[in-house]
Amino acid sequence: MARIFYIIGAGMGTPDTLTGEARRALDAADAVLATHRLASIGPETQICPFTELAARAVGANGQTVAVLVSGDVGFFSAAARLREQLAPHGDVRLVCGLSSLQYFCAKLGVSYDDACVRSLHGRAGSILGAVSYHKKVFVLTGGVQNAQTVCRTLVDAGLGGLTVHLGENLGMESERVQTATAEALAAQPCGDLVVLLIAHPDAVSAATPLRDSMFTRAKVPMTKEEVRWTACARLAVQPGDTVWDVGAGTGAMTLELARRACDGMVYAVERDADALALLRENRRKLGGYNVQVIAGHAPEALEALPAPDCVFVGGSGGAMRRILELARSKNPMVRVVVTAI
Repeated sequence: MARIFYIIGAGMGTPDTLTGEARRALDAADAVLATHRLASIGPETQICPFTELAARAVGANGQTVAVLVSGDVGFFSAAARLREQLAPHGDVRLVCGLSSLQYFCAKLGVSYDDACVRSLHGRAGSILGAVSYHKKVFVLTGGVQNAQTVCRTLVDAGLGGLTVHLGENLGMESERVQTATAEALAAQPCGDLVVLLIAHPDAVSAATPLRDSMFTRAKVPMTKEEVRWTACARLAVQPGDTVWDVGAGTGAMTLELARRACDGMVYAVERDADALALLRENRRKLGGYNVQVIAGHAPEALEALPAPDCVFVGGSGGAMRRILELARSKNPMVRVVVTAI
């Protein structure tokens, strides 16, 4: 008879946030394993580091073994990795739990069916794209990208006035729920178990076409909308891409790229002072906060930028070869589109 391994979503890590199904699975288990944070759920729980959970479960005595993971097994959970490790040794059954998203939104009295959900816990990436194009963003924070750092990112992007709901140590005695501006929370220290719900009522839709008439232009040249759409299609911009826009001008192409790379970042490089002023104005006007404006000459201004997935060159200042060489040195598979008149 095959052994049974239960991977149980432990909710907020307290007995009160366990489901009835989870309790029954725990009661039926011959051995229960968990990390130190979840050990208080049961008096017989064996504590071990996460990296040892699977091996200890396989070596545990008994026909039925339960392993506890925080939150829900399907919500940015370690359950998938544990299931893969345990599957060769028996029948693995997942028991869903209460996620931090559900718990926190209930605490706040708000719905989450219209929320954009992201995790920065131990991950690279930026929240600016999600916040630019969604009115409500739930984000798991932790590690290098803790809640204070995320709020500072919002402030640096010009979004310090947004309302942010913060939940720390949810379900525990030290639980803290606070609502303030991003700027206020950026000045406060926080722990590692923090979630945020960011409200951006003026967020724009990434699916809305950008028409020429929507841009402030003055006398600075602008890439026309038909050319922008063709160039974006040729670049095959993906939502999470890192994009360089070299010779960004008014920002027409920049903001088109930003909406396509709606979970990524666009670095807009421009040397002309008048164009830079228009670029910043159009960024604010059209809500592309996942754009970082870089004042300077290419290729020198590109050297410190992260490796691009794709590059659009609208103006090279005579340094086309050096720009392309630098882009390819950072990413040999970079996709490039160049426009010329």
